[in-house]
Amino acid sequence: MDPQRTTVAGPMASSSVKTARKSFAVTNTYINKEPIANKEIVTAHTSTPHVEKRSYHVEQNQVFQGAINVLSIIDTNKDIMCCKYTEDVNDIAAGFTDGTIRLFNCTTGACTHTLVDDECRAYPGPVTSIKHRSVSKAHPITNMLLSSYVNGCIKCWKYKYDHCLYTIREKRQTLGLSYHPRYSKFVTYGDDSKLNMYDEEAQTQERAFYSSQRRNLIDGHTSRIFACAFNPKSHHELISGGWDNTVICWDDRQPYATRYFYGVHMCGEGLDFDKPGKQILTCSWQDKDSIQLWDYGSCKLIETIVPDNLQSKLYCGRLVPETNLLVCGGSDTNLLRVVDINMKTTECCIRNNPGGVYAFDFGTLRRKSNKIPETYKRLSEIPNIPRVSFVTGRRLQTVDFGKTSNFVPK
Repeated sequence: MDPQRTTVAGPMASSSVKTARKSFAVTNTYINKEPIANKEIVTAHTSTPHVEKRSYHVEQNQVFQGAINVLSIIDTNKDIMCCKYTEDVNDIAAGFTDGTIRLFNCTTGACTHTLVDDECRAYPGPVTSIKHRSVSKAHPITNMLLSSYVNGCIKCWKYKYDHCLYTIREKRQTLGLSYHPRYSKFVTYGDDSKLNMYDEEAQTQERAFYSSQRRNLIDGHTSRIFACAFNPKSHHELISGGWDNTVICWDDRQPYATRYFYGVHMCGEGLDFDKPGKQILTCSWQDKDSIQLWDYGSCKLIETIVPDNLQSKLYCGRLVPETNLLVCGGSDTNLLRVVDINMKTTECCIRNNPGGVYAFDFGTLRRKSNKIPETYKRLSEIPNIPRVSFVTGRRLQTVDFGKTSNFVPK
């Protein structure tokens, strides 16, 4: 397969001139009336009681649809590529184009940690992904984050001490990583059409997933890989997608891919499994059929979801646990929206963001919904959506759903 590209898609690496800027300073989290050009954090506003009634200076052209509560807005003067909540959900980590990761307190918006070492300063490259291992009884909180970079580095950070524990260097552009849901393993993927699986404890590569290159046979990728997801009900199965318009199904007990489905152009983390591991959500960077559900066993299309008339090429998307909802974000109209899968409607939407929504992450539920007797049908699942932090251009924003915001700029 020889993929044909006519347009450039997806967040690309910035030039070395732009990424070489190393100066950084944080203002206080009160609102600046006259932002200082040399400061990277231009404004930071949170809807905590002691600041929610203050006026602030920030350009606000966003259009809100539905019950949306804006919890915080942090504007910077550098593009943000990815974000991830810490294990204790007290901080949100943001990866910048200069290779720096900064952690912001979820309550105050203050920058609590800056993760950068000498290698990041000498060879700056955008941060492409930030992840941590799933927290469980077997895997308690470790206060560590794993990050990947365009320059091929994978770094493990002990963020409480701003210390890099180890670095793995790949000879490629590393475009993302995903943790195994149970084992201390993770997979990285990049521009060489391969996925590399590592043992986190030994810090060694276990195997690689790639095509056999046999003619007229699709058993691997032929272009950049931007997304990967593990089957939650299997120890060995995972899927991946990228620029070759193909979602590949892998089994680490097999030398090559076991099956695939075609017609999905991925440019971000837009792959997700449902909880039983039987259906796959794809949120793709294409004009039509951008939200689709697929049967994992047969690799056949179940349905294409068209929730509204807004055409948006999607970078990212995830199913909301224990609901019939999904959250996705993309470019063109630069939107983040909540979609009801059964009704095929947009429940909430934020349009006209400062840039494309490259990534988002789920936080915690801010409130508990009232218990409804079994004899009544739940009318809305919106209150069951966790808070969502998303990156759009140079902004890191956190919102909650189910309550209209009184966060009005002046």
